[in-house]
Amino acid sequence: MTKNVKDKNDVRKARLESVLIAGGSGILCLALATVLSVFTKVNPIVWGVLALVVHAGICISAYLIIEKIRGRDVMDETLAPVMGRIMYDAVLKMQSPVFICNSAEQILWSNSAFETLRGEKSKSHRVTVSEICGVSLTDIRNDRSEAGARFSIGERSFTAKYHHIKTEEDDFALIITTETTEVDMISEKMAGDEAVVCYIMIDNLSEMMQYDSEQYRPASSKIDELLRSWADEYNGILKEFERDKYLFITENRVLDELISEKFEILDRVRGVKVGDTNLPLTISMGVSAVHGTFEDKERAAHAALDMALQRGGDQAAVKSDESMDFYGGVTKTVQKRTNVRARVVSNELMAAMKRATNVLIMGHKYADFDAFGSCVGLARIAMFCGARVNIVIDMADANLLGCRKLLETEEIFRGVLIDGATALDTLETGTLVIVSDVNNLTIAEMPELAYRTDKLAIIDHHRKTSEFENEPDVEYIEPSASATCELVAEMLEQVLPKDYLSAAEANVMLAGITLDTKQFTKNTGTRTFSAAMYLRDRGADPTVVQELFRESVDDYKREAKFRSNVETYKGVCAITVVGDDDEADGSYRIIAAKAADNLLKVEGIKASFAAVRIGDTVHISARSAGELNVQLIMEEMGGGGHFDGAAAQVKESTMGEIIARLRSAIDKYVA
Repeated sequence: MTKNVKDKNDVRKARLESVLIAGGSGILCLALATVLSVFTKVNPIVWGVLALVVHAGICISAYLIIEKIRGRDVMDETLAPVMGRIMYDAVLKMQSPVFICNSAEQILWSNSAFETLRGEKSKSHRVTVSEICGVSLTDIRNDRSEAGARFSIGERSFTAKYHHIKTEEDDFALIITTETTEVDMISEKMAGDEAVVCYIMIDNLSEMMQYDSEQYRPASSKIDELLRSWADEYNGILKEFERDKYLFITENRVLDELISEKFEILDRVRGVKVGDTNLPLTISMGVSAVHGTFEDKERAAHAALDMALQRGGDQAAVKSDESMDFYGGVTKTVQKRTNVRARVVSNELMAAMKRATNVLIMGHKYADFDAFGSCVGLARIAMFCGARVNIVIDMADANLLGCRKLLETEEIFRGVLIDGATALDTLETGTLVIVSDVNNLTIAEMPELAYRTDKLAIIDHHRKTSEFENEPDVEYIEPSASATCELVAEMLEQVLPKDYLSAAEANVMLAGITLDTKQFTKNTGTRTFSAAMYLRDRGADPTVVQELFRESVDDYKREAKFRSNVETYKGVCAITVVGDDDEADGSYRIIAAKAADNLLKVEGIKASFAAVRIGDTVHISARSAGELNVQLIMEEMGGGGHFDGAAAQVKESTMGEIIARLRSAIDKYVA
């Protein structure tokens, strides 16, 4: 039944009710007047007049009601087409584009604003919403934001809101849009005007000038002049607030340009040559792209600079609200640690150990000699502090069998080595968890320990890849060190009495340094040999250490599989793979690392990558001859490490897909 028919029936019903009311009230009034005249002494004529007045009032009321209903009906019938025409004209002449489409997402009707926007009216009909707006009707309908779905036509931007129209024939959608072009332009301008704070630090000027002190001032002056010229180019403010340290303030639009050019100022500074030194001068930059107050921006810039330095310097770290991105990092780290830093960290760590109820120490999964040796050294510090300590390892790992046999002679280490399950049982409210030789907690031996504790310490020599979710109580990350055992040896030298470290412990730690320096041929410095000399003085025997590196005939044959399947990529990178069809156990991790090392001996190879599947995980070992930063390449694969030695673990992909990703990662850094 239509609305008009329903309204007419309502009018007829109202009229009938009014007639019945008038007739009934007349009869009632007449009967009442008769009764009253009989039982009272009042003249019956008086009662008749009163009854007539009451009846007249009732009839007039009924008449007014009928006329009001009739008037409303006439008014509705008169104004309905008028109001429809007004609304149609209003929508048609609206400045905001409006259109109607059917369930097939075809535009059936649109107003003048939409046709003007499109340019040609004929093209706006029977075409789909996505063809014109770039978004589907489903996208508009599902967008629950207050403003609505965003889309653009040409250089103009809009938001769209969905309104459902249901009829007996079909379902339709009324789309009402609001133009946001001007608002977006203003927002973009305001975003571009937002201040960006940047800290700049010259990494290695003082270290390089140790050999030629007279060149310090000329070198410092050259870099200062270069930085100020660069700041003027980008309309920024540069102030030196401390020797070799600068504060740079600019606008957000300038930062976008710097990012697009990948902070080419890093290359300019690297090109500065002073004196006879062959090492390039470098700078590190911490850039804040976060929103908030100047205090928030300054704090973020400082954190970004720390991250850039902990990753080895010669790079820019840009911290935004969502992430931290890195640019540069193409040179090797210059060693610039001091005994003061080792002593300060040692005291902080010892204080934390003394406050803890117990101490749990762990390295990374599939621990190598450096991870295990550094854990042993840290355990010795905990024992010196009187703390109850355990080292968490994989008790079934055959790679650590030789090191464990060395420690069996030490009574104090009995019961110290435990597995992950036992470690979880010993975790208490006041437990201090120390993670050594790894800065990515997800690949620690037992990540749950680090996530569950409220007391955490990180000791590592790998370049930092990201910030920790929970800030550690003690954090000592020094990429210039050759091994974590080197860092721990320096700490032991600062705090332990001379005869407190046993020969067995010293041998295990020296094995860690020997492994990560490739027999003292890679990434070594004066501090590396100083740490080795300290361990040698405490009883470490190179002959015993070399016994730990012996391999079986089976392992030697397994390495041959890598040598027989080598691919040269980009002319300077060697990629070798043990295929998915080969059954590889945990021992292949070490074999893959050795294969990557040996590939660097091939003429013309600057970087090598060895991949093997163990279970559901593909392990990639990467090595560099010193020119390519394999850490950056492995970060693209979700891993990390050093400039010249890194690794990654990739799950749930075929070997072919992983090698394709590896090639793409290499393409970003090798022309």
